[in-house]
Amino acid sequence: MGCGSALGDLFYLADTLAYRTYDSHLPPDRWRTGGEGNESLRARLYRMHGEGQISEEVFNALKVLAERGHLRPADLAVHLARARRGGSEGGDAAIGNALRGIRSRHAKLEQARVGSEKVLADLEARLSELDERIAAKEQAARQSVAQNEDTARQRLAEKAEFASSRERLAAQAQALRADLARLDELNLQLEAKSAELEAVQARNHMGAEMIK
Repeated sequence: MGCGSALGDLFYLADTLAYRTYDSHLPPDRWRTGGEGNESLRARLYRMHGEGQISEEVFNALKVLAERGHLRPADLAVHLARARRGGSEGGDAAIGNALRGIRSRHAKLEQARVGSEKVLADLEARLSELDERIAAKEQAARQSVAQNEDTARQRLAEKAEFASSRERLAAQAQALRADLARLDELNLQLEAKSAELEAVQARNHMGAEMIK
């Protein structure tokens, strides 16, 4: 297919981003290492999926094994051998697997977007509320300074606490906006890969019809 490794990388980035933005959980990095050139099992698994050598269902099953630390190089070798045996029958199955993988990532990213946009809206509402409280504390401090310096200092200390909370929330909101922008970029890349694969699939079908 010529673009499998790149697509596998996109699948991994999409999965990682979907976990981070929606599930607040990164995929585990403690996957066993083995195989040719010490390539990690995770990289090999995603590469096989990106090349359409395994279906989404098989990928998810093997990923569960990997997350539990039970995936072995032999498990991947079995599915790789099956893919090579099926390769003699044409690339339609591989292209179909890759396209289903793309659709699955689109769905995950859309789900992540919905959840992330809700979280971002909540953060922005909280930031607006903090802005109002900070302004109110500053105003109260100004009004108190001529009458009671201790009260004024207390109001300024409260303002500083609100400002510190706002700074932390603003950083979270900024990171979430960056994730949403990255999500859109990944979706565009997946759409481009989908169009590419569909074009290859159409040419294959056209060639098969001409042979008939």
